[in-house]
Amino acid sequence: MTRLVPGVIAVLAVCGGCQKPAPRLNAPPHGTTENPIELRDTYAQMVDNALLADMSISDAHFVPHRPMLNSLGEERLHRLAGLLELYGGTIRFSTDVEDEELIRTRTDAIVAFLKQEGADTTANVLKRDMPGGRGMDAAQAILIRVNEGRYKPKKSDSGNVSQTLGNPSSPSNP
Repeated sequence: MTRLVPGVIAVLAVCGGCQKPAPRLNAPPHGTTENPIELRDTYAQMVDNALLADMSISDAHFVPHRPMLNSLGEERLHRLAGLLELYGGTIRFSTDVEDEELIRTRTDAIVAFLKQEGADTTANVLKRDMPGGRGMDAAQAILIRVNEGRYKPKKSDSGNVSQTLGNPSSPSNP
């Protein structure tokens, strides 16, 4: 009996190794899948609508400290190039980088990628600006102010500025 157990385990391991691998639970990073979901076109339209409202590219779409687009940036500009061709518009380049040379080379990389994708770059298709979109409703901003109070910077003992929200109902807040 004790000799039979290792033999059975060895046979099961060999047979188990010959099985077809389980299908992937997550989608491959690029390309197509064998089993596309039915809502794929709906999601694509939702993403396109969001891109049309925002029309932006930022530092997150570049390799850090370099003018080269990362895969996320390439995918975003690919979609934006198609939207520019259909609807026109201007892409907003939002950056926190202070190096003007890096900003210029990143701008050149964006325009070069759009040209490669067939977008008309003779018009002013890129400007340095904050992302577009709706932003926050006035009612939401009022609710936040009522619940959180007014922003009051307060100097700490170490000389660093700490950010605090003052409660409008507290006696220390004028």
